[in-house]
Amino acid sequence: MRMSSSMLTELSVNSILQEQTALSKTQGQLSSGKRVQTPSDDPVAAVQLAELNSSQLQSTQYTSNGATASSRLTLEEQALSDSTSTLQSIRDLVVQANSGSNNASDLAAIATQVQSLQQQLLGIGNRQDAQGEYLFSGYSTGATPFVRSSSGTISYVGDTGARSIALDADTSVQMSDTGSSVFMNIPGGNGVFTTAAGGGNTGSGVIDAGSVTNASNWAPGQYTITFTDATHWKVTDSAGNPVTDASGNPITGTYDPTAGGSIAFKGVQIGITGSPATGDTFTVASAGQQGVFATLEKLTSALNNAGSTAAARAQLTSQLNGSLSQIDQALDHMNTVSASIGGRLNLIDNVKNSLTTQSTTVAAEISNLGDVDYVTATAQYSQQYTSLQAAESAYAKTAQLSLFSYL
Repeated sequence: MRMSSSMLTELSVNSILQEQTALSKTQGQLSSGKRVQTPSDDPVAAVQLAELNSSQLQSTQYTSNGATASSRLTLEEQALSDSTSTLQSIRDLVVQANSGSNNASDLAAIATQVQSLQQQLLGIGNRQDAQGEYLFSGYSTGATPFVRSSSGTISYVGDTGARSIALDADTSVQMSDTGSSVFMNIPGGNGVFTTAAGGGNTGSGVIDAGSVTNASNWAPGQYTITFTDATHWKVTDSAGNPVTDASGNPITGTYDPTAGGSIAFKGVQIGITGSPATGDTFTVASAGQQGVFATLEKLTSALNNAGSTAAARAQLTSQLNGSLSQIDQALDHMNTVSASIGGRLNLIDNVKNSLTTQSTTVAAEISNLGDVDYVTATAQYSQQYTSLQAAESAYAKTAQLSLFSYL
């Protein structure tokens, strides 16, 4: 086949360009450390790398989600710890007020301390994170969750939605608790029923918080213990009908004012002390829910309005017994929420450890597929460089060929 000078030149130039392209590609691999620079380098590996890199990005996002949730839950955990300390201080004041040795001035001073601690608790309920978002406002993180009305009543105005965040493809965690679930929805009384002394009582009878002796026999409702005289009592239901025992007999009993006594019916037991007067009543009602701020408002009112008569002091003692029971319920409730937060923090740590292990494995796969083998690439670069030099030398000699060189 006859080769013209232009054809020889074209072949030589193409050879040089091919060598330059190959050398440039290898040089790029060596400088970047990546074997697959474009999909055409290794289409199969490129697809796998795209999937692995996507997985890594997702893992990074999940890890970030976990860090966000952990930070917020840790702040909430501290808020609950502070709330517990505040409530414990209030409980100590109630015990002090219930000692029986306080005059009206002493009780008013204790009420002032309770109000101060209530304000402190309100501040905890309205605590914010570093971004200015409220911890206990549900989805409405920009709105103050607890507000005090002109009458002094504290209400929850946040929403009831608890935010959650994904920790991985199959796991999410609740990263906040609403103020209503922490501070408001607290079981009343002893958790099953509440007790109270009748507002019109004239004797010095005092009722305690009571206890459950047989939960299966308890029938929710409202019951009234009435003293038919100073030493005898009966129990009626909300309709005024006598409450009967298993044999159908009305539940009644005698009472010793010097020793006090227990009254049992429907699987519950209530202790009464002091000297109730004829017609005095005490109620036992199914427990609903009561917010901690409402408990403290009632406590403050009872302390500020305590009378000096024996009947008034008995009424106060019954109210303080109820406050102690309600504060204990609040403390138990917050401990339960704190335990839940601890469980969620543990879950975040466990998922984080799993993501770290997964990320390490994926990173190794990415490296195996996409990273350059420096030994092989360096040898290849040297070989390509030599080939390029040879091609350039050959072209130079070819370009000098001329008939005149032989004349």
